[in-house]
Amino acid sequence: MIALGPPAELSHAGWHVAATGAWMAIWWMTEALPLAGTALLPLVLFPALDVQPLPQTASDYAHPLIFLFLGGFLLARAMHVWELDRRIALAVVRWVGTAPTRTIAALMLVPAFVSMWVSNTATAMVMLPIGGAIVAARSVGPYADDSHFAPALMLGIAYAATIGGMGTLIGTPPNALFAGYMSTTHGVQIGFARWMLVGVPMVLIMLPVAWIVLTRIAFRVSRATAPDSGAAAGIGETRPLDRGARLTAAIMAATALAWIARPMVEDLVPGVTITDAGIAVTAAVLLFAIPAAPSQGRFLLSWSEAVQIRWDVLILFGGGLALAGAIAATDLDAWLGARLTALDALPLVVTLLLLGALVVFAGELASNTAMAAVLLPVAGAAAHSLGLPVVLLTLPVALYATLGFMLPVATPPNAIIFGTGAVSIRQMIRAGLILNLVGIVMVTVIVLTVGRVVFPAG
Repeated sequence: MIALGPPAELSHAGWHVAATGAWMAIWWMTEALPLAGTALLPLVLFPALDVQPLPQTASDYAHPLIFLFLGGFLLARAMHVWELDRRIALAVVRWVGTAPTRTIAALMLVPAFVSMWVSNTATAMVMLPIGGAIVAARSVGPYADDSHFAPALMLGIAYAATIGGMGTLIGTPPNALFAGYMSTTHGVQIGFARWMLVGVPMVLIMLPVAWIVLTRIAFRVSRATAPDSGAAAGIGETRPLDRGARLTAAIMAATALAWIARPMVEDLVPGVTITDAGIAVTAAVLLFAIPAAPSQGRFLLSWSEAVQIRWDVLILFGGGLALAGAIAATDLDAWLGARLTALDALPLVVTLLLLGALVVFAGELASNTAMAAVLLPVAGAAAHSLGLPVVLLTLPVALYATLGFMLPVATPPNAIIFGTGAVSIRQMIRAGLILNLVGIVMVTVIVLTVGRVVFPAG
């Protein structure tokens, strides 16, 4: 007979957490339930299975990084309400001119920058009609026969939105999950500015690589310039820059500056406690409190506008932190790490490349947030068993999890762009496979160079 139950060296609590994690991973990957619905399982199962009490589990759903994301989402919503995203796109496309390759570069720069502060899903949705208008404008005239322009442009929007999210802690959930895991489990604080020292180099490397792949390798896009400005005209005009837009832009700029300057302020003024989450929530409160049109009772952000943000992502994020916290609180992390000691025989760079291949290609079929939530504690346990700094395996997991360029289901931007019909599945796989492989190598290089300097004790 087959004996059911935990291995001899694993406690019942650890076994229950492992079973819960496997359950959540299967439901996340198959989307049997909405992702946020699956993320609520720890609140039900951990107290029932005597893993940990409800207050301890629920506290992970109110982690400070949840509020960092909440503030970021509300800032993004205000940015969209006052059409700041469209203004940026219009200004950049008008600036670069009409050559197809330069137009693609411009339409990649905009979502890459915006998605550093805004959900990459929202960014792709904002850029979709802009890209569609430009493709339609170029369907007649000197570029009508360039069949490579439309798929290259639309994929460029999707890929740039994904790449830009790697730049900041609020750009994509795996980044914040990494910060939350390192803070909760290992006591290592990953601030906004500290992350940018790793994330921004990734953006600066991967964005030009993606542009080259799309315009010169996967597709052959014309580099000729036309005398008209149809590309910019395709975006359409925005309303005048009014008080609401100016105030929203000022709050966003001040918030970004505060996030970047916070470590320096804390060093200069000892005893002052400033947090990235506190800055984000302060900005959100200002959006609700500052009037855009005092005589009309119109504020920069209304609650009817605010409720349209991605509340499900906040729950999903909390579920990932709850799972990671339970793994660390039981003996499951040590047990998992012991199972991975065979990796000790491999050079570190080979271990990272294999880990990257696993995370990236498995992530093509699953939520990147779910992949990060499941694998971060496993990577942390493996690092302990291998005698490595935890950050050398957890940081790349967060970065690898964001990469996903081959299939429509890999990331929401891919799905949004694929839904336009401008890109075939073969075109996405051809371009995405190259970017996946390049991304795995680039993340590995960044982690072993910049990552070791930025997180020397992580």
